[in-house]
Amino acid sequence: MCDELGNDEMMTAYVEEYAGTSLCSIVDGTGCSEKEKKYIDKMSSTPFETLQENYTRLQKMSPDSMNGELKDWLNKRKKIIKSLLETLSDEL
Repeated sequence: MCDELGNDEMMTAYVEEYAGTSLCSIVDGTGCSEKEKKYIDKMSSTPFETLQENYTRLQKMSPDSMNGELKDWLNKRKKIIKSLLETLSDEL
């Protein structure tokens, strides 16, 4: 597809990281890894206030001290919780 970024997986990761977006849908799990789906299931039953606390806690974590995989998972968790918070606040 693209010689500079290599395979589709690398290109998707690049776009998600630099665009600050995710292809993972919390509604139906489309574009999500199994790990993300399990996290969505776990966090979906979490009260709004607890989600806010978790989001604040994740925001305070310094990605600078993390390797690429941990940094990526931190960003994915923040995006999932942010999406859940937006969905719940729309319902209120």
